[in-house]
Amino acid sequence: MKQNRPHITCLMMTSIDGKILSETWGDHPQVKKLAAKYEEIHDEIGIPTWIVGRTTMEKDFTHYLKPIYKEGDFEIDRNDFIAVKDASSYAIAIDGQAKLGWESPMMQGEHVITVLTEEVQDAYLAHLQDIGLSYIFAGKSVVDLEVAVEKLYSLFSIDKLMLEGGGTLNGSFLDLGLIDEIYQILLPLADGSKDASTFFDREAKSKKISSTLLGLKDVRHLEDDALLLHFSVETQVEKADE
Repeated sequence: MKQNRPHITCLMMTSIDGKILSETWGDHPQVKKLAAKYEEIHDEIGIPTWIVGRTTMEKDFTHYLKPIYKEGDFEIDRNDFIAVKDASSYAIAIDGQAKLGWESPMMQGEHVITVLTEEVQDAYLAHLQDIGLSYIFAGKSVVDLEVAVEKLYSLFSIDKLMLEGGGTLNGSFLDLGLIDEIYQILLPLADGSKDASTFFDREAKSKKISSTLLGLKDVRHLEDDALLLHFSVETQVEKADE
């Protein structure tokens, strides 16, 4: 049976203790050289449409630009706004509370789609429409990821999607069974920080499953003693009755 969502591949780069890329790793030349492997592997895998969470988007891409609101009084229906439906690639942000600021509908040459909830302000939506940035609604007050990926598939014909974190978003996708395969760039580096984000972060009380079993498809030794691990997602283990 054909699924009604994209094939979702998760790509992350971690230390040997599972911590994701962090500024706290320092500015040693070897650290910078290792960090550059992420884009190399991303380009090699060749999935142009990517999705990240709000924290990752504002830190790495929008650089903490505040939300922009159009002046005036507006009443905008909570219908999805599709500015471009046939782009060759998209940059997608999960931003349920509309905390990201946007000045352009493009991000690194890709058309932006932002995933919102219905409680965002009309003036925010009016601004997005003015600049031609696409948005979809997935939930009233909390983002429903299953609805989001189904809309990305049905409204924009996105059949392959690269999930690139952070850890909380990755954990939510994994918990819902929305990841099909995983690439992990394992660096010869130990973080050791107790509170640093990991590949998959999920509060124990929020988890719907106990664990996820994977199948190892490939291991490759990269330059500088990094490893590229490629897994298929096989089975979710249900939580035991409490």
